[in-house]
Amino acid sequence: MKGTMKACTAVAMTAATLAGCSTGSGSNPLASHSTTVEYYRVFDIKTDVPAPTVTKAATDGINRNVKDAVVAAPPGVEATELPGHFKIADPTSAPPGAPVAKGPSCDGAAWTAKATPRVRGTEDMNLVACLFPYKSGYHLDMYAVFTKPEGGIMQWPRRLTGAFLGTPEKFTESTMMDVVRAIRESTGANVSLVEAKPNLAGTPWLEPGTKTAQANTGSGAGSAAAGEATAAQPGSAAGAAKPNSVPQ
Repeated sequence: MKGTMKACTAVAMTAATLAGCSTGSGSNPLASHSTTVEYYRVFDIKTDVPAPTVTKAATDGINRNVKDAVVAAPPGVEATELPGHFKIADPTSAPPGAPVAKGPSCDGAAWTAKATPRVRGTEDMNLVACLFPYKSGYHLDMYAVFTKPEGGIMQWPRRLTGAFLGTPEKFTESTMMDVVRAIRESTGANVSLVEAKPNLAGTPWLEPGTKTAQANTGSGAGSAAAGEATAAQPGSAAGAAKPNSVPQ
């Protein structure tokens, strides 16, 4: 009888765990949850090449990874003494009930790109890039935020898929680096990293890019190759300071 009761208890605990219920300790390693991930990269681009050449190169760079990004290059944007910087909307400053814009604003930028790519392993990814002209060249500010599911019974399948097809972090890094590479390759500019989150290891923008499948930015259905693509790129580690305009 005691052996039967122990067996039944073990089966019940296993079933509760697989069903996503918490055990008596109150913790369940298989419980599913979501994590919000933020990336930003700020680069200084020193060049005297005309703005149309630089903005065209930036557009070519974003198009290497993202399909149908919304790109704008308003004419007549004047260079400032100091480089501009993107600004994150403050939800507390908006009137009650008013919508708050997702992602940073690019006021004063000579080129902007915005996209919502559908990338395998993420939900609601948003990408924004801003190119600010100043007296010595440009500052390229890039920002990305996405939500990724973690835990649950799909945790190990997701890890296996990421090992073969790439992770959303690698896709984000590849997309940002290809914008910088395209500008440097087209203009011969002297490019240096100013700020980053997470910290960027090495100088991957000086290395040749990897051929990357494009990610779809539209709301319509796409193929797995075009609509949920990721690409491998050098990793990053934590530790860089971040600008005041970017929240934790």
